[in-house]
Amino acid sequence: MSLSSAMFTAVSSLKAQSRALSVISNNLANSGTTGYKTVTTSFSSLVTQMYNGTNYPGAGVTSSARQHVANQGKIEGTAKTTDIALDGNGMFLVRRGTGDDSLYFSRNGEFQQDNEGYLVNNNYYLLGWPTDSTGKVVSTQSSAALERINVTKNISSIQPSSAATVKADLGPSTAIGGKSTSSMEVYDALGNLHTVTSTWEKTATNTWTLGFSCPDGTSSLGATPLNFDGTGKLTSPSPANITLPFNWTNGAAASSIVIDLTNVTQTNKSVGVDQVSATTNGHTTGKLLGVSISNDGAVTATYDNGESLPIYRVAVATFANYDGLSALSHGIYQKSRDSGDYSLHTAGAGGSATVKGSSLESSTVDTADDFSRMIVAQQAYSASSQVIKSAKDMYDTLLSAVR
Repeated sequence: MSLSSAMFTAVSSLKAQSRALSVISNNLANSGTTGYKTVTTSFSSLVTQMYNGTNYPGAGVTSSARQHVANQGKIEGTAKTTDIALDGNGMFLVRRGTGDDSLYFSRNGEFQQDNEGYLVNNNYYLLGWPTDSTGKVVSTQSSAALERINVTKNISSIQPSSAATVKADLGPSTAIGGKSTSSMEVYDALGNLHTVTSTWEKTATNTWTLGFSCPDGTSSLGATPLNFDGTGKLTSPSPANITLPFNWTNGAAASSIVIDLTNVTQTNKSVGVDQVSATTNGHTTGKLLGVSISNDGAVTATYDNGESLPIYRVAVATFANYDGLSALSHGIYQKSRDSGDYSLHTAGAGGSATVKGSSLESSTVDTADDFSRMIVAQQAYSASSQVIKSAKDMYDTLLSAVR
């Protein structure tokens, strides 16, 4: 029985070390896989009955794989704005395809925009909560409110111009009746661009008028007196702004623009108007240029009209026991009885990880460590093989004695 026990024990060792080598091989194969978490092998001894001091009924060894999902991988920057990494405690939430509403979890943030505008990685779609224009989540932060993030779902809407800032330095030595012109561009409620001409005219000492005109069918905008003190500071109008009404004839709704004149002075040493500039708000509809993702998980879309809009917040799930998750292909996990249920957070809230945009989390595989484990497994395998050979030789010796 002892020889048979020795052989069966050695066979169990061969099986256990083979499993260990398989785990090591998988680690090394995934040393460059984004978000991959190292797996190690745990060995446990087996016995057939209680040890009584005179006989040790060893039955060999068994092995099992141990996950290390909670380990943080190194975060490295990339040139792709839809690449994201988690720094800290948590998992991305994803759904598979478009017909599966089951929730899956991942640390692999190698997402890219598909032809429909969704952020996807190996047919797993990144999930988040839609936000308003200020970045605030518009729904409850529940799993039922999660959506597949689509960066083309929102469009940049028209914003008619409502404010402008004019900067100018007028020349006090300009002759009375002297004129200069400048211009600024404004948008109406239909997104059409108009050019408004500003006319500056010297009417008296330290007094000018500022008139506006627009050829696109607007009503007369009149002229406003501008008065300066002896230091060149604007004293009227006070406060230093003008409200311009616009009555468009192209079908756009009437609008008005408040012109800020705070930066209009009369200190220019030359004749006329110098350093004139005008900035206005407003824009027409825009085409998507790209997206970016910030540390709080805000997905912001940038448009060619200069507007940037937050459209989603990436959701982060935390678990009590990450190592209890069930592993699937492509760095995907499912919750299990061992992992427990998840809690949902916006990135950085409730102790959850922050999101790093244009970054990816590297594999946690330590190749030097796995090579060391490989050597140990190889030696143990060779030793167990030698036990089987020795047991065979002893059997042969015994059979020879019988003959």
